[in-house]
Amino acid sequence: MAIRAFLSFVSEDLNLVNLFRGQAKNERFDLEFYDYSIKEPFDSRNADYIGRGITEQIKLATLTACLYGPTTYTSPWVEWELNKTVALGKPIMGVWLYDDGRIKFYPAPLEKWPRVPWDIQNIVQTMDQLATKYQKGAR
Repeated sequence: MAIRAFLSFVSEDLNLVNLFRGQAKNERFDLEFYDYSIKEPFDSRNADYIGRGITEQIKLATLTACLYGPTTYTSPWVEWELNKTVALGKPIMGVWLYDDGRIKFYPAPLEKWPRVPWDIQNIVQTMDQLATKYQKGAR
């Protein structure tokens, strides 16, 4: 069964996110990725509309994976996406995009959830574990 992951990230990390997607596909893991790339400020007039679109994508997903860099923790949209996922009864996890010490903080909603380095096998294993646990109704 494919894992459908909603990807939460900030726009300045888009190149690394695309590299992540490509690497996961090249390794032939049964993954599907969704995101709702947002260019609107969180408090814009379109925020309700955008929020509904994101919610629909999260509902289709098995879990949300937050791909985070040095500034991701400051994004209201990332925090909103992670909190919405948990509110919908789905698991979240974090993947740090840099392993050189530049990431000092992670998004607050990830506090009690797995946070792993960029290693596709480890990420997929963590996704499998979360998917299995949450399909059984554990929270």
